[in-house]
Amino acid sequence: MSALRSAGYEAAGATDLASLDRQLSTGPFDLILVDVKMPEMFGDDVVEFLKSERGITSRLLLYSDIDEAELQRKVASSGADGAISKSTGIDGVLQAVATQLRARDAATDANQAGRKKRILIVDDSATTVMLLEAELRDKGFEVLTAENAEKATKIILKKQTRPDLVLLDVKMPNVNGEQFCRFIKSNNLFKGIKVLLCSAMEEKELQRICREAGADGYVAKNQVLAKVLSQQLAPE
Repeated sequence: MSALRSAGYEAAGATDLASLDRQLSTGPFDLILVDVKMPEMFGDDVVEFLKSERGITSRLLLYSDIDEAELQRKVASSGADGAISKSTGIDGVLQAVATQLRARDAATDANQAGRKKRILIVDDSATTVMLLEAELRDKGFEVLTAENAEKATKIILKKQTRPDLVLLDVKMPNVNGEQFCRFIKSNNLFKGIKVLLCSAMEEKELQRICREAGADGYVAKNQVLAKVLSQQLAPE
């Protein structure tokens, strides 16, 4: 694990099923490396359980020093995405991990190609959400909504619902828009998400909040949104 961190990856470890369950509850992982010889279950059984019972969509790799042919049989029977032999050493593990993550990124790009741009509206006003959602859907966007930062976080944590852009009300109870924008922009997992603050407050104050929170821009609530959003989500 230290080698992965030294190579620039964010890594977490689990030594048994209980600690694995705790780690999985902290959020999605891009890749899970499972030792075949686990103390409570064989690694291939763990992979099968994660895919069939937990619905894990992370890339799952078996890791072992057993015979290569046997390792590949376990890959096939468990539905794992591949395997890494311990005989390759640390350098081999790092190379295999990099290869798997590139494959994941390529698959993600292929799946994303041609889909509608996804916008998440975060606003505690049901009326505002209804109006914005109707306008944006009419303009061809896929729209998700959340009434607070807690529900919005659950949406952006999942890759299948992660938005291209968050349209964020500034004045919300508990965690306000400025705080939530800072959270998004400080997390490397969400670095591709654009954030537009949306408010009816005085423009100079909105500009200040936008600048200090690291938002990509702002929209006054009385503006026509479609043009601004289309500019923000235009292909680079």
